[in-house]
Amino acid sequence: MELIVHPAPEVPTTIAPYTICDSDYDGVAQFDLTTMDVEILNGQDPTAVELTYHVSAANAEDGSNPIINVGNYTNNGNPQIIYVRLYDPITTCYDTGLFELIVALPPAAIQPTQLNECDDLGEVPGDEYTMFDLTVKDAEITGGNASWSVAYYETNADAQAQVNAIPDPTQYTNTEVNGQGANPQTLYVVVTDTDTGCVDFVTLTIRVLPNPTPTPSDLLPNLELCDDINTGDGFEVFDLTENETLIRNDEDGVTITYHETAEDADSGTNPIPDPTQYTNTGTPEQEIYVRMTKDATGCYALVDFTIVVHPLPSVVGVTDFIQCELFTDGFDNFDLTTKDAEVLNGQDSNAFTVSYHENVADAEAGMNGLVSLYTNISNPQQIFVTITNNETGCSISTQSFNIEVQEAAQANPDLDAIVFEECDNNMETDGDTTNDVTQFDLTTMNAEVLDGQDETTYIVTYYDNEVDANNKVNPLPTVYENVVNPQVIYARVDNDTPDGVTGIDTSICYAITELTLQVNPLPEFIIDENYILCVGTNGSEVLDPLEIQTGLSTADYSFEWSYEGTVMTAEIGSSLMPSVGGNYSVTVTNIITGCLQTDETLVTESGPPALTIDVLTQAFEENNVLQATALGDGVYEYSMDGGAWQDNGIFTNVFAGIHYITARDKNGCGMETKSEFIIDYPLYFTPNGDGQNETWNIEGIGSNAKIYIFDRYGKLLKQLSPDGNGWDGTYNGNAMPTDGYWFTVEYDEPLTGARKEFKAHFTLKR
Repeated sequence: MELIVHPAPEVPTTIAPYTICDSDYDGVAQFDLTTMDVEILNGQDPTAVELTYHVSAANAEDGSNPIINVGNYTNNGNPQIIYVRLYDPITTCYDTGLFELIVALPPAAIQPTQLNECDDLGEVPGDEYTMFDLTVKDAEITGGNASWSVAYYETNADAQAQVNAIPDPTQYTNTEVNGQGANPQTLYVVVTDTDTGCVDFVTLTIRVLPNPTPTPSDLLPNLELCDDINTGDGFEVFDLTENETLIRNDEDGVTITYHETAEDADSGTNPIPDPTQYTNTGTPEQEIYVRMTKDATGCYALVDFTIVVHPLPSVVGVTDFIQCELFTDGFDNFDLTTKDAEVLNGQDSNAFTVSYHENVADAEAGMNGLVSLYTNISNPQQIFVTITNNETGCSISTQSFNIEVQEAAQANPDLDAIVFEECDNNMETDGDTTNDVTQFDLTTMNAEVLDGQDETTYIVTYYDNEVDANNKVNPLPTVYENVVNPQVIYARVDNDTPDGVTGIDTSICYAITELTLQVNPLPEFIIDENYILCVGTNGSEVLDPLEIQTGLSTADYSFEWSYEGTVMTAEIGSSLMPSVGGNYSVTVTNIITGCLQTDETLVTESGPPALTIDVLTQAFEENNVLQATALGDGVYEYSMDGGAWQDNGIFTNVFAGIHYITARDKNGCGMETKSEFIIDYPLYFTPNGDGQNETWNIEGIGSNAKIYIFDRYGKLLKQLSPDGNGWDGTYNGNAMPTDGYWFTVEYDEPLTGARKEFKAHFTLKR
């Protein structure tokens, strides 16, 4: 037999309780049990099983006494267990289970107190709108129950339907709803028990409280003090409450505190302990922040004002005001206003007022100011100064100076032009007198500048320009070389009044005058360093008679000539004709300026030569030499036959015949010419009728000489006399052919006088 196992219906092991919120707090409610069907069937086919609910486990087991009004069942206990039976009528299989019916009590929400917020800061007047954090009431409404949640609604309808809850209750701005005013405003609160889902309802009133209304910041004046205590440090003690009545703006029931920062004022922390004795921490300006709080509500408003420490006018040391007066009695009129610029030292004269006083009490009180012109009452006299800032009224009276009358100084009181003339230190050669310079000893002009004033009472100094003279800077050295000609410089005369204690010159009295430095030129002339004087002349000199000429006029200049250091008293002209050699000098003086110039020269004597000529070689030498010797006062040079000049008189390789040697003075003081004959024989002759070398002979050998001519074979062709016409190249009337021929000469040697014989040959050319 086949056994078939049918699946049994299954009831979930755990079924969630069925909870209904109690509406009347009696623990009884109407339950629709069919709402549990789906959970119990848990996906099983409702047509295949039968689901019944029972009040006891026994009834569920046997399926008896099922609950009939499953759609509207009233619990009989709280909680109450309901038993469930699933039965399969085909298989008769079943399963049972259970769950609880619970009637849950709703949360007991607490009606909250009114939520107040102060109006937004900075709104004047306030607009009665501000942002609320509604959640600050959560704990009050729930009584601190952590399992309850709170939601806020603008209308009761939304709250009952639990729709349109306020999205962010931490940032809610009150508003008008359905004609209901925005301030105060009623909100609707739903409190939900998150364990049961049961809710309770309360309302919350929110109200915008007004802030106090102090006088606005832009209407609060600054608190201003002058930097009188520890002048220059920028710190003073302020009474910050000085304008507190104005700040309060007639509002009572408020508390005012003062703070150094806006953050402290906003948070109400770190108030200034004693605002009546507050020393600023910032300078020259510092902002003070004021918190005005309503005592009843704690609402506050913030304003601020500025405290200012005005600097005092700046001060510098003021120099004494000294006036100079000729032949003074010690009293004079002073224009004190001329000291204003120095007193202010660059401060704007339109922004400050300067006043002058006879004593420090008047200066500090700003009273009894002196008017200009002011006549001193003592000499010297101390004057006290007050500077007042026209805008702030701050003043300072620490400056003072002396007014004093001193004896004046004079420079060149007779007003005659002063010209300081010196001679040039060099002779003028370029024609430009503006660059002439020399050294001036300026101290020599002191007496002329002072014009009789006592040199022990006054100090004279000299300057390149008037500015330096006035400022007494960059004085010229006492020995000064001009930079242009003429040059105007300035002499300063100071009253040398020494201080009784230090002995230092304290006087400012001085005067200035011009004087002109004039460099006068030296006489301009040039004489040579050397001159040549021709002596013993023979008419051959090329130099003119010597005259040393300065080229200057005797109408403008005087002349003093000297020879070898001795003045030639008879020579006073502009030129000199020396008669002997030696050292000469001339001193030329400008008759008008007295400038003089001395120059010197050396006159050297020179003259024509006495000439002698010597033949240094014997006749018929291969190298004939002549020696010329010039004697005399000059320096000589030599020339032979019009040839080049040479310093010595030796002439070599001189050919046969007569020669003319000239000696001349190199300085041009004359010359002399003499001749000499060189004995030698011609090497050839050409008897061809052209008129040149037609005969052969030996000249200058002396009349007692004998000459014999031979042909190459030794045949005597001709005997000649040196004084005759010579051989014409014929023998017995016949012309001899071109050839070499020999000769023998017997002669007396000119150098030694000895009788000698000489043989040689020559050529006949046709």
